Amino acid sequence: MYPVRRFAPSSLLLLVSLALASPVQGQTATAATWQASPASLLKNTLRGVTAAQARYYVANRTYAPSAERLELKPESGVRIEILRASANGWQAKTTYQGQPGSCVIFAGSLDGAEAPRTDGDHEMAGEEGVPLCDRMR
Repeated sequence: MYPVRRFAPSSLLLLVSLALASPVQGQTATAATWQASPASLLKNTLRGVTAAQARYYVANRTYAPSAERLELKPESGVRIEILRASANGWQAKTTYQGQPGSCVIFAGSLDGAEAPRTDGDHEMAGEEGVPLCDRMR
């Protein structure tokens, strides 16, 4: 078990003050804005697919055979593909326009089907519910 770390009120005030401080001199708030990498965007999309498939299963007692049935609205440039689906499990893949490679995920089991593989590195997803991506720039 990990020890619980407690901060004194003055330490918390300092942390909040630092977090709210202005950007580094010469940077604007716009320039310091964080951008998601293609891999993180695809992984987050697959997490959304996982949640949508769970909702679909509750309503239909089977998993959705297509992304359209899940009524997801992915970010611009992201493509979602349901590779396989049944009452026992599903597999999905995401790709990003102009970016080589893919991310894959699965849940449950499909008779006779191995776990999905990424397009670029051909790595097989190994853990249920955990997105696996190709190395991306």
